[in-house]
Amino acid sequence: MKKIATILMGCLPLIIWADGVIIPGPGVPPKTYLELIDHHVEINVINNICKVEVTETFYNPYERRVEGEYIFPLPRGAMPSYFALMIGDKELKGEVLERNEARRIYEDIVRRMRDPALLEYYDSDLFRAKVFPIPPKTERRVIFKYEYELPRMGEFYEIEYPFKIEGISPKPIQDVVIKFDIQTDKPLKQIFSPTHKIDYKKETHHATGAYEGENILPDRDFVLYYSVSQREFDLSLMTYKRRDADGFFLLGISTPSEPPEAEILPKNIVFVLDVSGSMSGEKINQAKQGLKFVLEHLNPGDSFDIVAFASDVMPFSGQLMSVSDVNIDSAKQFVDMLDARGGTNINDALMTGLRLLREGKQPKYLIFLTDGLPTVGVTDIEGILRNVEQAVDDVHIFVFGVGYDVNTVLLDKLARYGGISEYVEPGEDLELVISAFCTKIMYPAVEQPQVEFKGIDVYKLQPHELGDLFYGQDIIIAGRYRGSGEAQVILKGTKMGKKFVVEETYEFPVEAKDCDFIPLIWANKRVAWLLSEIRLHGESKELVDEIIELGERYGIVTPYTSYLVREEERKQYVLATPPREFIKATSGKPGFAIAKGLGAMEREVVIEEPRTVTIKRVGDKVFYLKDNIYVDRDYKEGMKLVELGFGSPEYFELIRKHPECAKYFAIGESIIVVIEGKAYKVITM
Repeated sequence: MKKIATILMGCLPLIIWADGVIIPGPGVPPKTYLELIDHHVEINVINNICKVEVTETFYNPYERRVEGEYIFPLPRGAMPSYFALMIGDKELKGEVLERNEARRIYEDIVRRMRDPALLEYYDSDLFRAKVFPIPPKTERRVIFKYEYELPRMGEFYEIEYPFKIEGISPKPIQDVVIKFDIQTDKPLKQIFSPTHKIDYKKETHHATGAYEGENILPDRDFVLYYSVSQREFDLSLMTYKRRDADGFFLLGISTPSEPPEAEILPKNIVFVLDVSGSMSGEKINQAKQGLKFVLEHLNPGDSFDIVAFASDVMPFSGQLMSVSDVNIDSAKQFVDMLDARGGTNINDALMTGLRLLREGKQPKYLIFLTDGLPTVGVTDIEGILRNVEQAVDDVHIFVFGVGYDVNTVLLDKLARYGGISEYVEPGEDLELVISAFCTKIMYPAVEQPQVEFKGIDVYKLQPHELGDLFYGQDIIIAGRYRGSGEAQVILKGTKMGKKFVVEETYEFPVEAKDCDFIPLIWANKRVAWLLSEIRLHGESKELVDEIIELGERYGIVTPYTSYLVREEERKQYVLATPPREFIKATSGKPGFAIAKGLGAMEREVVIEEPRTVTIKRVGDKVFYLKDNIYVDRDYKEGMKLVELGFGSPEYFELIRKHPECAKYFAIGESIIVVIEGKAYKVITM
């Protein structure tokens, strides 16, 4: 679904695209625009029927009134149910134009404005309405509603809302809210956005959530996917493949939101807490509150202990304790008495925690929180890691690094033992971070999960290994595949001490072009893993070569591809430090930022757009700015170029023939793009 709002003022076509950015008419200085004050969207889905309500407030900052026409591209099958431009008590009426008539209008505007941005919405129907004059220094509100049936992409339903005004808006939008409410007859499973970081709450048949921002210039459309299924543990598949290349896929694994009471799996958990002098003040208070929250939410059947450490190690009990009111109260009293003082004996604290977890067959979790470097006992990082390797057995280690003074390489290596590492900024609410994280691991669902593929050749899966699955958890695996056809995907592991298997049959197609964001998600995860391998184990030519190839192919800025952007733009990228500095940055603010950034890249499916004019990503294509021309990464020196005059009949004839490529031409007037193996160069006439 694509959406665009345009106002045509006076005799010339004057455009607002995407969010309702207004380009004023004659008499106004170039590159000055009417302002979009706020932008609110409400998306309501009942089963697969989607109703959208858009509310935008415009402000005319000029000394003259403006008037024109509001246009809004529509998804296939969508029908406007309400439109109003509030001018006193007057409401404007509009009309819907079918695709061919809409294209003619788009082409006419592009020619006369000499601006190809409108081509982004070339393949849409069109709603338009005349706009009354907007007086000087006055706000006007537009309300638009439409509804349509959601398209399906593999196992997922797709919600797409256009939200891209980068380069056309003079000021950031002050207030942006996109809310969604999804209700389904079948149980909801996976929910994710590849474009925006969303907060959401999911129940069995209902989910609500939102993206919110202040003072932002949106640089991409908002896209959200969700899947439904009757199965408790479910698999979902999305694919992307060009006919002449290996394919990409996203495999979603979802668990029930909470376990049946009879299936709450007991676990052994030891919390290893740094109480050295550097933890004094707000940090120790928040850590103690977070730990007490964990204690209060342990399950019957769990066993636990606490290991506090500074220069010395101070266990609460010295043995695993069962969960009872008496034991929990005693543990909370122990926590209340902890003070922050002394050095940091990380080695002995970890060894004590691992010894406590040595016995028993149920899941074993060590939660380790520290804010500093080892200063007492074994202080050699490699020595600590050797000791952990000998003692860890089947314990999962989850790590919290608090502040900039931690050794991120040590913590990341510890987290490779079946857990993850979390990094907490100075001033961030540590109590909230601890309680939120520990809530997620309260209910183990499947131990030692593995995914197998039969009938299709898959490779380079990210994440490389799965940790235990927890109730209420969703995981997305990205990977590549060779060949095509039906294949079995099998999730196996152990649940409540018994073998656990979920099997599903999927079609891995020979060609699938709809979900062109999948290659970039895979590449981002792959690059993050490769960079982590270099930080943790050192450089190799094989790792570096693959990072460079992926960075150039997908426009990802890394320590080995920072030359892709201009010198003044490199500081915007956490990972764009030179390779030697990247490897040596194990602690301090640089090391903290790199570790946190890599962790986010490995886990997230949200892909950040390049914050530079040098790189433009459109679908699975990347364009680099060279000599003021955006050049398709698929273009090779020596390829024959077909020249097209911008706005010429031949220019639009090519777009009519390949409407799916219009979004590439929307980048700018000067561009080289490869379409079906043939290179086209757009020139200014």
